[in-house]
Amino acid sequence: MIEGERVLLRRMSRADAADVVRMRADPEVQAQLFSARPPTLDEHLRWLAEVEAGDDRHEFMIVERTSGRSVGTIGLSHIDRVNRRAEYGVLIGEPDARGKGFAAEASRLLLAYAFGTLGLRRVYLHVLARNGDALRLYRRVGFQTEGILRQHIRKGCEFLDVTVMAALADERSTSEGIEPKR
Repeated sequence: MIEGERVLLRRMSRADAADVVRMRADPEVQAQLFSARPPTLDEHLRWLAEVEAGDDRHEFMIVERTSGRSVGTIGLSHIDRVNRRAEYGVLIGEPDARGKGFAAEASRLLLAYAFGTLGLRRVYLHVLARNGDALRLYRRVGFQTEGILRQHIRKGCEFLDVTVMAALADERSTSEGIEPKR
């Protein structure tokens, strides 16, 4: 478990499956994801079994400390220990928890874990270029834009641009409590 002031990050488990599926099915969330449709419960459980069997993903639930309620998910995928990099993803699935700073705190905690505990050098992400809220969040927690993948994702009848961003351990401030491993 990773503890912050307002949120905890705890490993995702089978007990979270119904909540994760419900969150991913929310139309506001689904509109920002790359998948064509939300997963079914069975699909999610199969995916989680693969996550648990492998060593290249760390998936967490974002838990509001005061209520103990899971409000979203956050994780690192494609963890490459040789090149010391991983892909980041976050979502706040509970509508009443959006805009409250939970994603920012969870992101800072996950980045500290990635650069400190895991010793990664680079954490990158892909986000729909039209997702202004997410882009602002990512910049606020230290990601920088690296480029645009033009017409990279098809959502419905549209082909959408994707922004590629990354945070590097060397650019993190020690005032953020992150001492990158060399």
